[in-house]
Amino acid sequence: MKALFDKFRHRDDDDVSPPFGEPQARKKPARGLDIRALVMPLLVTSLATLLVAAALIYVQFARIAGGQAEALGQAQAERMADQLAGRLQGYTDVIAAAGRTPAVVAAMAVGDQAVLDEHAARLHELFPAVLRIRFLALGDDRLDETATPPLSYACLELARLAEAGQVPPVEAHLHGTAGQHMDLLRAVVGPQGVVGSLMVSLDVAGLQGWLRPLVPAAGGYVELRQGGEGKSLLLAAVGDANLRQAAAGYAAAVAGSGWSLQYWPPAPAATLDAAQQTVFLTIFGVALLVLLVAFALYSAAIKRIVHADLVAVAKQAVEMWSGHHQHNFEARLAESLEVLAALEQRLRLMQPKAVQPDAAKAEAMRRSAGLVVDELPGPLHGALQPHDKPAGDEGP
Repeated sequence: MKALFDKFRHRDDDDVSPPFGEPQARKKPARGLDIRALVMPLLVTSLATLLVAAALIYVQFARIAGGQAEALGQAQAERMADQLAGRLQGYTDVIAAAGRTPAVVAAMAVGDQAVLDEHAARLHELFPAVLRIRFLALGDDRLDETATPPLSYACLELARLAEAGQVPPVEAHLHGTAGQHMDLLRAVVGPQGVVGSLMVSLDVAGLQGWLRPLVPAAGGYVELRQGGEGKSLLLAAVGDANLRQAAAGYAAAVAGSGWSLQYWPPAPAATLDAAQQTVFLTIFGVALLVLLVAFALYSAAIKRIVHADLVAVAKQAVEMWSGHHQHNFEARLAESLEVLAALEQRLRLMQPKAVQPDAAKAEAMRRSAGLVVDELPGPLHGALQPHDKPAGDEGP
């Protein structure tokens, strides 16, 4: 197309003589807008939109990951509490089964201490870290503060609950003293009903060994407490105590006891982990690459189409203007077709209208007095003029 327009520019330049015999300096044609420059704002807008969307998605995923981390932390706390409750349930089931043994029921009914001591010796083999095993008669409310561990009012309250048909919780008594212990108690039930209680006292220090295998492989900090908030007693703790200051932790009640387990994970996840970040960045990078390639191909395609249409429009316009419309150059863009249609309509308006001479009117004008017509329109060419003589009529 450049060669086409250079042809007409050279023709115009030949018709204009430079002033004073000096060559006329040509102006360098302006570069103008480029297709890529027009597409660039759209590309920048798309990239900005992609970045904002990626940031929002990342934040949303981070919140989801944080929620999943909280759910995982709570689930781990509940799992440890359930495992600890299961261990306590196993011990209390053995105690309840022993309390329903006919020999124990009969010995409790008649107060046969020798038989009860024999059964107590057997129970010693089943319970590690056992401190004392007691058979409490129905309604017995005598304290034994000299024994190891002591029999306190808190211990007798558990016996009253069992006698009332309730399931006494596992509790730690005299915590922080030399006689601290935890009591597991179940009723001794015979055919006639409750005849007494069987109490097994264990060392509180054994809870440390119970908690240690419950900690997740990832680590963390675990506390076992008794009582409500503000008045709870720390019975045992394992793990890194520094984690307790990092987050609120997750609490779960230990069924069958008055205890609660609190767990602090090693690193509460508030964002995506390394694997999730790698996946996210990979997806975002691929999307960014696809966007850039698509825009590059799109701008190149637009440039080819526009260039081809400009050449077709220029060639078609030249043929229209010259009046020799011999070719039909293909234009693909609707805008190019509109330009050609407007140009064709404009050229039609600029063409002069054909004049049809009136022979009768011309003859009348010729015969008018005092009017000489030197040249008549086309159809009257060859007719006699007023000053001509007919051929062959030669006068003097």
